[in-house]
Amino acid sequence: MEKPNIVTVEGTERPKGKSALKNLRNDFKVPAVAYGPKLDGNLHVTIPELELEKVLASNKTTIIKLVHEGKEYHTLLQSVEYHPVTDRPLHVDLFALEEKTPVTITIPIRLSGTPQGVTEGGRLYQPLRRIQVQCLPKDIPAEIVLDISHLNIGGTIDVEAIDLEGITPLRASYRTIAVVRPPKGGLAEILGLEEEELEGEEGEEGAEGAEASEGGEGDAASKEESDN
Repeated sequence: MEKPNIVTVEGTERPKGKSALKNLRNDFKVPAVAYGPKLDGNLHVTIPELELEKVLASNKTTIIKLVHEGKEYHTLLQSVEYHPVTDRPLHVDLFALEEKTPVTITIPIRLSGTPQGVTEGGRLYQPLRRIQVQCLPKDIPAEIVLDISHLNIGGTIDVEAIDLEGITPLRASYRTIAVVRPPKGGLAEILGLEEEELEGEEGEEGAEGAEASEGGEGDAASKEESDN
């Protein structure tokens, strides 16, 4: 299992006030708040926009090593607020990991291999591309890789195929991750599934980030920022 990439980010103390925040963004720095069981209180810092973009551009799970006043915090990106016009990041929430505290995090799913059914003319469809799981920080994977080379036409691979030590998928085991459709129609007849059921599954995942088992702190932190 591949471990997440680690991006080191230097956090600097952040001034208060809307005008100060505007100046920071003009200097390509992004206001951020870090929170979690490892911290006594919320940590308000600014981080370089360039380093943040490296995290946002990755299609794998990335851990942000936040360095602040001689201390290091391994964090996960919880949420990002974007400018409505320029699409630049305006603010981020970071969740500071604690080695004994499980986290809930959404992990990308990558399919490996060419299904036998595709070589026979079938069409591969992946309704579930990301999945929410729960695990300890040491068990967080960069991605979940599933071998689908054995799939024939009409064959599926479900959530129950995810069998990684220390990782618990938070989706029903029967939910479909990938299916090989027949060359022309007939999917519902072969699988006993309605087309709409497959089409709608991926949208349920949304864009969740990491969160504490208790949850809820990220929204409060974001609201605090908007009020300053």
